[in-house]
Amino acid sequence: MTIETRATLGDSFVKGLTASLYDIQNQAEKAYTTAFASALGVENNTYTQLFKTESSQQARETMASKSGVGYATDTAEGADFASDSRIAGYTTQFNFRKLTNGITVTLEDRKDRLVDKRLNEMQDLLVSAKMTKNRDAFSIFNNAFTAQTSLPDILTYYGDAVPMCSTLHAIKASTSSNTTQSNASATSIPLSETNLETARTALRRQTDDKDLPMNIGSSNLILLVPDSLEKQAVLLTNGKLRPSTANNDINVYDGIITVISSKWINSQNGGSDTAWFLIDSMNSPVIFFEREPIITSVWETDSNKNVTMDYYMRYQVGNQNFRGLWGSQGTGAAYAA
Repeated sequence: MTIETRATLGDSFVKGLTASLYDIQNQAEKAYTTAFASALGVENNTYTQLFKTESSQQARETMASKSGVGYATDTAEGADFASDSRIAGYTTQFNFRKLTNGITVTLEDRKDRLVDKRLNEMQDLLVSAKMTKNRDAFSIFNNAFTAQTSLPDILTYYGDAVPMCSTLHAIKASTSSNTTQSNASATSIPLSETNLETARTALRRQTDDKDLPMNIGSSNLILLVPDSLEKQAVLLTNGKLRPSTANNDINVYDGIITVISSKWINSQNGGSDTAWFLIDSMNSPVIFFEREPIITSVWETDSNKNVTMDYYMRYQVGNQNFRGLWGSQGTGAAYAA
């Protein structure tokens, strides 16, 4: 008989942690279910969600996951019941980073202005803060194919030691011959109608840490692209009929996929003009974890009456898992990481 002990799921699930365990992602909740419960892919959420947003009052937070229980076993009359155990997934550790900026102006500068409203330092600082949040949030996609050892400090990744989009994600306790699974294109396929279906199929076939099927990728999908691919993405997914064909075939992606285009993931802003991602909005693994919001202050620096206006904020961006996300670099080159 298999018995779960404190050691089975690891230290992350045991009392006495130096930092509290913020959340446990139960992979069993996304296991295969009867069709009527998930036919529309809606479940408890009816809106498109690219990032999950969380807040904390701790110095750091840990997110963990666990598998579900495997299939039932045919059992003879009078025989012992079959038994199984769940498997702990990898954890994601959020260590919040502090970000700051400020402007110092002289007393004379402020007194002698003719257009003070146009030179509103605090307004400009708030724009700076929000712009920084946008950059850092989307940087997780700009680094989706980057080794974890090379990530900027503002990012933290799922603890399986491979990139967020990888061909080598470990299956911790496979019940089949599979030991790894992929959520990335090994040939970096470019965005096209055929390749979009390849991505959707791959997303729907993601499995848990026992290699059991999960309820991922059926509907409410996000096609995330840089602005350079926006036109192509919209043509592929919007409209009742398939694009560029006279065969009167229906467009199966209409109403299933929402296009989100962002300049923050293009080549000008540290990303790529060819990379694209397919995300299940109900199961997005990407987290924007905020410890402290934008906090502003105004103070005199010293006896010369110079005035400083500044702000700080604390957060970290990461992914709780890789499941629910699939990506391609879109270059046509081989990729294995």
